[in-house]
Amino acid sequence: MPHPFPHPKVWAHRGARSAAPENTMAAARAALAQGAFGWELDVRLTLDGAVVVAHDQGLRRVTDIARRPGLPGRGDHLADRLTLAQVRSLDAGSWFARRDPFGTVAAGEVQPQELAAFAGERIPTLAEALEWTRDAGLSVNVEIKDMLGGDDGLLVRETVRLIRDSGLGGDKVLVSSFRRASLVLFRELCPEIPVGLLLDDKATAAPVADILAGLRDLGAAALHPCVRTLASGRATAFREAGFDVNVYTVNRPEDMLRLAAEGAAGIITDFPARALAVLGAKKMDEMD
Repeated sequence: MPHPFPHPKVWAHRGARSAAPENTMAAARAALAQGAFGWELDVRLTLDGAVVVAHDQGLRRVTDIARRPGLPGRGDHLADRLTLAQVRSLDAGSWFARRDPFGTVAAGEVQPQELAAFAGERIPTLAEALEWTRDAGLSVNVEIKDMLGGDDGLLVRETVRLIRDSGLGGDKVLVSSFRRASLVLFRELCPEIPVGLLLDDKATAAPVADILAGLRDLGAAALHPCVRTLASGRATAFREAGFDVNVYTVNRPEDMLRLAAEGAAGIITDFPARALAVLGAKKMDEMD
């Protein structure tokens, strides 16, 4: 029997971060190579107000800042306490081979020449990431992070400016955040770009009616719930209420198949090629 709705779009989480260092252009290129529909990235401000692509406020996990004596001390190893020039001076790629976060290096899924090329990878600016996305023909999900006491308003305003400067429209850009106030401001400043509300584990498990009320009040186009606490059938309920459901972080084949069956609009995964293979096999089975 034909599937009642299209299979989910596959979004590469922080780029294809199982194959390359997260939130770098190498991870974006890996997402493209693996056939992803688009890539998800995170944005923060530097000390001098530049928008950079980084998930953590602290930069020690994914850069060599701890081994850079010429930079500020440990307490200032934060994106918003460093200038753009300082952030861009960091090596954001060499750690991947050493830490092998998904076991793909040990499994031989990432080739030695690729690992060597990651050395010296830089933290991208949002402008650089958007320009590449436009030229590559991918879509992008820009997650606006919480500045944790910093200037959230400036981050939103600069994100609006950079998206508009990129020439990417609402068919190619989706903006998401856990921080409702940031999405409210973004909607006020840039109504032409759709927004998606991110929910953490606890918020994903809240009553469906409460979540729907929040989405309508926000004017969101999409909901981005956490797969760990998204109970069976809830994706269908949100879809039937008129919202796209893009679920994170979906790495297990059984979750990919369940969400496809429930009509999720997208899955956000660290393994885009795996997701496409699982969904492609399911599609072939349906055609038999």
